[in-house]
Amino acid sequence: MDQPDVTKKTIWIDLDNSPHVPLFALVIRHYRENGIDVVLTARDHSQTVGLLDLNGFLGTYQVIGRHYGANKLSKALGLVVRAIQLRSYIRKTKRKISVAVSHGSRSMVLAAWWLRIPVITMYDYEHTETRIFNGLSTRVLVPDQIPAPVLDNIGLRADKRVKYKGLKEDLYVSKFVPDVGFRSRFLQEYGHATDDILAVLRPPASTANYHSTRSDELFDAVMEYLLNANGVFTVIIPRDRKQAGAIRGIIERHPHGNKRSVVLDEAVDGLELAAAADMVVSGGGTMNREAVLLGVPVYSIFAGKVGALDAQMERDGSITFIRKTGDVSRIALERRTDHPGGYGDDRLTGGVETTLKEQIDSFLSKDRPA
Repeated sequence: MDQPDVTKKTIWIDLDNSPHVPLFALVIRHYRENGIDVVLTARDHSQTVGLLDLNGFLGTYQVIGRHYGANKLSKALGLVVRAIQLRSYIRKTKRKISVAVSHGSRSMVLAAWWLRIPVITMYDYEHTETRIFNGLSTRVLVPDQIPAPVLDNIGLRADKRVKYKGLKEDLYVSKFVPDVGFRSRFLQEYGHATDDILAVLRPPASTANYHSTRSDELFDAVMEYLLNANGVFTVIIPRDRKQAGAIRGIIERHPHGNKRSVVLDEAVDGLELAAAADMVVSGGGTMNREAVLLGVPVYSIFAGKVGALDAQMERDGSITFIRKTGDVSRIALERRTDHPGGYGDDRLTGGVETTLKEQIDSFLSKDRPA
């Protein structure tokens, strides 16, 4: 193996959850194509590793650490263990890292702080646990829709915060060109007619620190509603193997479950699937916002505290919240007429990409001691 050029300017990007792969894929390619080294680390969680391979990064990243479950004590232990593992790995690379970047990787923030590496952290949900991000990051990028008083209350100092316009998903959705044949090929692969209604369902993040068990109840009600609907094919994208097994149990017990649904085993292009869908129902945030930007009807079963972004999308009618089991009938079981996905006009601003690159470049322009 070639010895690394320790004088070459380097960025470290950590991906600790599957939504971070599409978010940073274009950024990683941009800097690598422009002669900047990118050290890429990933946590073995959800579909993160599979999506890295699907996006062409096979052999260019290092898998470090795993998820430690929903228990708070286990989470805390896992955070520290992975931070130690990351610190050890970065030291071994002997790279001169100008800046570390992530979207909410607490273990990276801690490891980079130990290594005295400047840190850029992004987050877009103000009700998660933010103390590590706010306290140890050099700069924190947040959407401009989160009010300044809210950021003050959660301890994000004004001199650290950098606001970007729009939704973070704009960074890659704005570059996305849908495959017009994806929908028909996908439906035919699973033995369904191309005029069937295609529903995409993403379960709640049951191991997240903001998870509410109410979301699980809503998910079960939505599953029942969709599986009982004739002419609807439901694609479920589980977050991990344990969750996939539990969902398959529900499907097996339903008289029409296996005919009317599928639980995906492997990572797929989430944007293609969302663009092909007639509706997206999700217990998280990323897939909902992607669908909003693609002009797809979106229903949220997130039962935690509503953040500023979701509140604004609910006000403007681009997302419908299912807040009680009786609300599932609000999910319109009908075909879209604008396949394979029309963009949400003025929402795609390019502001996220510009802001993120400007912030990274500001650290690359500085000389740090080896």
